[in-house]
Amino acid sequence: MKRIMIVDDDTSLTRTLELYFRGKEYDVSVFRTGREALDHWQTEEPDLVLLDVQLPDIDGPEVLENAKREELQGEVVMITAFHDTEATLKAIRLGAADYLYKPIDLDALDLLLEKILLQKAQRERLAKLSHVISKSYKSNQIIGRSKAMIEVVKAIAQVAQTPASVLIEGETGTGKELVAQTIHQEAAPEEPFVAINCAAIVENLLESELFGHERGAFTGAIHRKVGKLEIAGRGTLFLDEIGEFPLQLQAKLLRVLQEREFQRVGGVNTISMPARIVAATNRDLRAMVEEGAFREDLYFRLKVFVIRIPPLRERVEDIIPLTEYFVHRLNQEMGKKVSRIPNAHLEALKGYDWPGNVRELQNVLRRGMIHSKGEIFELDEDWVRKKDLTQPGGSEEPSWPAEEEEELQSLEEVEKAHIMKVLRRTRGNYGDACRILGISRPTLRRKINEYNLLVEL
Repeated sequence: MKRIMIVDDDTSLTRTLELYFRGKEYDVSVFRTGREALDHWQTEEPDLVLLDVQLPDIDGPEVLENAKREELQGEVVMITAFHDTEATLKAIRLGAADYLYKPIDLDALDLLLEKILLQKAQRERLAKLSHVISKSYKSNQIIGRSKAMIEVVKAIAQVAQTPASVLIEGETGTGKELVAQTIHQEAAPEEPFVAINCAAIVENLLESELFGHERGAFTGAIHRKVGKLEIAGRGTLFLDEIGEFPLQLQAKLLRVLQEREFQRVGGVNTISMPARIVAATNRDLRAMVEEGAFREDLYFRLKVFVIRIPPLRERVEDIIPLTEYFVHRLNQEMGKKVSRIPNAHLEALKGYDWPGNVRELQNVLRRGMIHSKGEIFELDEDWVRKKDLTQPGGSEEPSWPAEEEEELQSLEEVEKAHIMKVLRRTRGNYGDACRILGISRPTLRRKINEYNLLVEL
């Protein structure tokens, strides 16, 4: 028999609800005040609680907050005579399953409680078929039990004991900056860790950002600026997306690596550079060297010690510990108490290809945590549905939308039109265009000449 608690000081309403639920064979208890309900809540062990927002002693949200703090059982539905958006949001934030307004429609209430009880039964069933989340993780640590990640950790330990430059290779989202930070923490934790994203800073500002500049070095330089190389001191300078580093600045960076010194833009004084350089890329620098888009001498100077981070699809055994780590961290961030992940969800996560790697996994878990209530993790249904449509062996075949009748073009015509579109959108900025198209500058110039695009621009 299902047990329901009704907490409301409206005698007429509670009498109506009591008769209604007894007729449906519920075990019903009625309380007029919040404190009375809290005093009996644990012994009543209700499946459902109908809780009024306005009570004679303490208000409903405060009762709910106390119940959640004491981990009292029962799904809570708030009821009120007032359409108060702020109170509604607060109740949901505190853990209410839903919200009803007076006068109460008994048919709507019946459907709502049926849905809540069904969800509760599903969570209880999942709890019996779930994985308990470990809490033995520290923040910002490298997670992985695969052989490949164990080798990465070994490599970090080896290189951290030396001042050697490091090149970290890996697809987007694999955690290259975390590896760089770990090297720094092992080698010089008291010194600065300075990161610069070479793809995020426009070409004409990157030199100043990296080397700094003197007052009057160029138009707008009204103050001296200290660059990232100088700020890094005896610590670590992390050059993310080094494959996007402008070709004309590569010779200057090479000299810094060779001579361990530099000058600010517009300066004459030489500044020593004791920092370790750690660079990261998701591109094939060797291929860029062959295309003439990256200096060979700089490439060899950077790759004194190479660490390759494998994509997540090559280390499926790391998905469970990564999931545990992120859920544990998101619990702290979101104030949740998720402690179990259904085994079916873990199998779904392990069966996905993860083109966005660890970053994509983290985003999927974050969306799932938003949907999760109580201790059981719930995957976002939209993600599961899309995954089934796109993965091999999915439950459905993707349906192709009907194409409008139009004249079909050759690949050459399509490529030419697309390059034109990108160049116009970027106002002729070759660096931005190359990033969007995913090609090197020499390749872009060759395409422009091949298709005679300068005339059409």
